Amino acid sequence: MNQIILITGATDGIGRVCAHSFAKSNHELILVGRNPDKLSALVYSLQVHGVKVHSYVADLSIAKETFALTEKIRSNHPKIDVLLNNAGAYFDKRVITSEGIESTFALNHLNYFIMALGLLPSLKNSNQGRIINVASRAHEGVALDFNDMMGESNYSGWKQYQRSKLMNIYFTYELAERLNQTKITVNCLHPGFVKTKFGQNNDGLAKVVLTFAQNIFAISEDKGAETSIYLATEPGLNQISGKYFVKKKERNSSPISYDKSARRNLWAYTEDLLKHKFSFRFPGN
Repeated sequence: MNQIILITGATDGIGRVCAHSFAKSNHELILVGRNPDKLSALVYSLQVHGVKVHSYVADLSIAKETFALTEKIRSNHPKIDVLLNNAGAYFDKRVITSEGIESTFALNHLNYFIMALGLLPSLKNSNQGRIINVASRAHEGVALDFNDMMGESNYSGWKQYQRSKLMNIYFTYELAERLNQTKITVNCLHPGFVKTKFGQNNDGLAKVVLTFAQNIFAISEDKGAETSIYLATEPGLNQISGKYFVKKKERNSSPISYDKSARRNLWAYTEDLLKHKFSFRFPGN
C-alpha cells in the first residue's frame, strides 16, 4: 500500500537512501532539507522516475522555523502516514542558535518534539500513522542534568550529543504512552555507525578523528538506512510502539532510558521552554 512519508534531513546520508528506497516502492514523499540546491537535485532524481515528491527548505535547528514548517505541511498535507525524524548533527564546540538555544539540543531534540507534535493532526488522519525517531547507541552511559540542559558548564560536544540521543529515546517512550489510545505508533532506532557526512560540520581534530573512524569502522549508508526503512514499511509493526530497534530487531536501550520520572521531566522542561520562550501552542493543546 502506498504511503505518504515525510523525511527530515533528506538530502544526505540515511535520509537520502531512505528517500530513494521509498521512491522505488512508489510512496509519496515529503522531503525536508536545509540546503535548497541539494534538495532540488534530490527531488529531480526522484521525479524523473514518476514519484510524487514535495519538498520544503528549513533549518530545523531554529525552533520558530520548524514550528512554521509544521503549520505549512499540516495545511498542505492533511494526511501523513510516516514521520521519519532523521535530521541531526554533532557539534564539537558549543554553538548557540540565533534564538539563544544550544545547537545540539535545538536540532537533535527540539526539532523532533516540534515536528512530531506539530504534525499529529495529519498523522491521526492516517489509518496507521508512524513516528520514527533516529536515536543512537551513543545514548548509553549518560544521564540528563536538568540544571544544565544547554551544556553551559564544562561543555563536551560528545557528551551533549550522547544526551541528545538519550532525549530522543525518552521522547519516544513518553510520546508512545501519550498516544497509546490512538492509531499512531512511535519507535526509535540505532542505525549503526554509518559512513555519512556526520560530523563534517566541525573543524580541526574532531573532524579528522570522525573521518578516520568512519573510514575504518563505519557501515555503508545503505546498511545504516535499513532499520529506518523497516520501521516505516514493515506491516507486522502496526501494533508495536514505544520500542528501540537495532538491526531491525527490538532491543533494550540503556537502563536509565527507562526512567519514567526523567522522561516526564524532559517533556515538561521542553513544553515549558516552547511555551514561555516561543509561545508555541500545538494543535489540540
